[in-house]
Amino acid sequence: MSDSNAEIFDRGYRVYDGPRTGVSTARRSVVAVSVQRALGLRRKFRFKIVPIITIFVAFAPALVFVGLAVVLPGELAEGLVVDFGGLFGLTSIAVILFTAFVTPELMINDRRSGMFGLYMASPLGRTHYIVAKLRALVTVISTVTLLPPVFLLVGYVIVGVGPDGFANTVADLLRILVAGLSIALFFSLIGMAVATVTNRVGVASAVIIMMFLASAFVATALVEAANAPNWVGAFALPAVPVDVAARIFDEPFNQISDVSGLVTVAVFVGVMALSAAVVWVGHQRIEVTK
Repeated sequence: MSDSNAEIFDRGYRVYDGPRTGVSTARRSVVAVSVQRALGLRRKFRFKIVPIITIFVAFAPALVFVGLAVVLPGELAEGLVVDFGGLFGLTSIAVILFTAFVTPELMINDRRSGMFGLYMASPLGRTHYIVAKLRALVTVISTVTLLPPVFLLVGYVIVGVGPDGFANTVADLLRILVAGLSIALFFSLIGMAVATVTNRVGVASAVIIMMFLASAFVATALVEAANAPNWVGAFALPAVPVDVAARIFDEPFNQISDVSGLVTVAVFVGVMALSAAVVWVGHQRIEVTK
């Protein structure tokens, strides 16, 4: 056997003396990685297809209305101006699809790949992890709940059919921010709740879509065909956040305009509270293996 030239140096145990950034940095890291994964950043193009299509579908109504305002004469353009509550209703299908495809991808894959266990080995706790994932989802879903109405507002102002005066423009912008973030939070929590109770991405996506579609169909059928009280319509999940957002602009959503605003707000808050409870309890029960 030939002599080996390898040498072994015993340097002993060395204590880490670098910066210790703690929980806040770990939380920001989870948010950043989750946002990148949801939007398909630094991933193959096939992972970018769903975000691109969804964002395009969300922007399409705003692009159409701004285009009409540019092309048509002033008085005719003013007659075709869509209210912001109506725009939120037009983009709701894009929000549902985005929630259905993005949320399971971010939540379930962490458990199946073992990343959840690695996160728990870091300074993060379970509640920190939930909050970080919620922040990431709200950030991503806000791209289809906030950006289209902001684009519409800017387009209307440029064309000259927007709010009168700077103060009214700022007021509408603030309403858009509150409404858009509220809708994003609502859908994020529901998506996280569904993704917490199953470990199959496809099943979670299908359940999220069917939950929204079935609730809308059943609630509408009960009110219109079975003569149920009007407040039953508030349990149409796609309509509830849109109605809450529309009422921020004093424009009740037509689908459930006969329902009291207090009822829709109560359902809105109640669904989010129930979803948050499911997410929190579910993540306390997840076993972390070493």
